[in-house]
Amino acid sequence: SALGAKIEDEASLGSKYSKQIKELQSRLEELDEELNLERANRGKAEKSRAMLKKDIEDISSRLEEAGSNTATQVELNKKREQELARLKAELEELNISHEGTLAALRMKHNNTMSDLGEQIDNLNANKIKAEKDKAGL
Repeated sequence: SALGAKIEDEASLGSKYSKQIKELQSRLEELDEELNLERANRGKAEKSRAMLKKDIEDISSRLEEAGSNTATQVELNKKREQELARLKAELEELNISHEGTLAALRMKHNNTMSDLGEQIDNLNANKIKAEKDKAGL
């Protein structure tokens, strides 16, 4: 009876560990999906960056073409330069923000992967121990 209870406890532990492994594997898949989403977002950000860069180049070339020294032209050039500076600052902010987010996600992903690896190793060791204990009974 005590032996039966021990076997039942070991079987329960094995089932619990199997469930934990499945949950951890599910979490790992979720993290991979998050990483893929972040990669897609990075692609979008790079595309936006390229478009903004082209806009900046277009504005710069228009500034060069508009070389008139009239008061109206000078004022227009000032506005364009301000817009160019604003776009450059916006682009730089987007790049910094994106890189920070990407670095944080990479760190989170790496830490989680490490934690999950340790948890899986521990569960496997416990499972092996439970199987040895069960075999020794």
